[in-house]
Amino acid sequence: MDFDAINFLAVIISAVAICILGSIWYSPKVFWNTWQTLKGLKDEDLPSVGKVMTGSILMAIINSFLLAIIAEWANIDSWVDGLWLGLVVGLVIAGTSATNALYEGMKWKLYFITAGFHVVSMILAGVIIGSFS
Repeated sequence: MDFDAINFLAVIISAVAICILGSIWYSPKVFWNTWQTLKGLKDEDLPSVGKVMTGSILMAIINSFLLAIIAEWANIDSWVDGLWLGLVVGLVIAGTSATNALYEGMKWKLYFITAGFHVVSMILAGVIIGSFS
């Protein structure tokens, strides 16, 4: 693997975009209240915002970097190719998560909120990474 071929600016921009999407997706005006209710969590049950945000930022960087590696392997060279790559990767994540949801007895609405975020975030990251190729 030639890491010199990875566009690290695209990785950082896509990680930031994932974090922005997450802050919108899980905001009280979008899915937060439903997500929290379906999880059965009270405010006092939630981990500290600092810990969650630190982990989220780190995972967004790692996911963007790994998507950039796959994009390099797949010779992605446009935002359209990146969109398709992001869709496929997002659906793989969602499909794998569906197995967990079945075993956990997760409510389908909760699953679709979470899986939807993964699909949309990977599409967004793919478009950004593909645009920089």
